[in-house]
Amino acid sequence: MTKSALSEQFDQLLNVSAEKTKEIDCISHNPGSGRMQIIELVSLVHASDIQADTKRRISDMLVRLIEHSQMEARFGTLLTNSDVGFLKRLEAKHPNISPKDALVLLFIKLGYDTREIARRRGISTRGMESIRYRIHKKIGRGKHQALKTYLGDL
Repeated sequence: MTKSALSEQFDQLLNVSAEKTKEIDCISHNPGSGRMQIIELVSLVHASDIQADTKRRISDMLVRLIEHSQMEARFGTLLTNSDVGFLKRLEAKHPNISPKDALVLLFIKLGYDTREIARRRGISTRGMESIRYRIHKKIGRGKHQALKTYLGDL
């Protein structure tokens, strides 16, 4: 490859890395906001004069929002509904996983590579590799069993 082609490829990789960093930063800000307002709304719904089945549906939805908000506060990042579902299934299957490890597993499931996760956590790539190795042992995966495949099936 020529020097200009390598330079162009390097610039493209820098752009991809910058986009991934922005995406991670975007989902990591302001977790858990609005929980108290949702709790107040639940009490207002219970005190209101609406049909019982409608009241139950609204209450169930608000309880799910509260659980979602609590998960965001616990993990320190904004989560989608599918992320919350994944983390609940992960915790049910592996209760010994810490919130930090669960967040790493979420990023692995979402397709982030070791370098991107390490940069986000502020550790070296080698440190992230050690964390992945430790997680492998915690969830009982073999040496050559991919975490991403396992997490996709979960």
